[in-house]
Amino acid sequence: MRNSLRKIALAAGAAAAAVTFGATTASAGVAAPTWTVGPSSPETFSASSGTVTLVLNGVPMTCTSSAASGNLATASGTTNVQVGTIAPLTWSGCTSPFGPVTPTADTSTSWKLNANTYSSGVTSGYISGVKATLKVLTCTFTVTGNVAATYTNSTGVLAVSNNATYKLTVATVTSGCAGIAAVGNNPTYTANYNAVTPSGGSTKPTIVYTP
Repeated sequence: MRNSLRKIALAAGAAAAAVTFGATTASAGVAAPTWTVGPSSPETFSASSGTVTLVLNGVPMTCTSSAASGNLATASGTTNVQVGTIAPLTWSGCTSPFGPVTPTADTSTSWKLNANTYSSGVTSGYISGVKATLKVLTCTFTVTGNVAATYTNSTGVLAVSNNATYKLTVATVTSGCAGIAAVGNNPTYTANYNAVTPSGGSTKPTIVYTP
């Protein structure tokens, strides 16, 4: 009787081990959702934009051009997945109804490009860690937060905007900012950056999501 019970216990243990091993093997064969960067990863990029506009309290502050550089890299995950960084970023030819504007991007900590959704070659997400200082007349104010972003593989355009979820906020102001900016204001920023590979290349980076 004792031997019979021992045989039953051994058989049950072997069956459980087989089930566990099979489950482990099956799980190992399932690929994690992945945001794949091409044509290689990591991929460096430089990008330029024509007119960009920051609107604060209905007043546009416009720059004739903007330039950015950064890196893209393949990453695993579904949403809020970091697929790139941006540093540095500059603006040129900036003005407003108040006069010339001097904006300076703080990319000492790289801004992060994050992916959320993908459809027909278009990745939608946001850029986080945005921080910039703007000077106009006697006013100096800082802006921090996030901006909404989409990247289109076919055109290589990184389009930047704001919405209720991803927005910028005025964080600090100097005493000369009365009537121009106040802490808590939410300016909007719009720009279209054309991404290209380094050294004047023409191959556009791609981002493809595989669930």
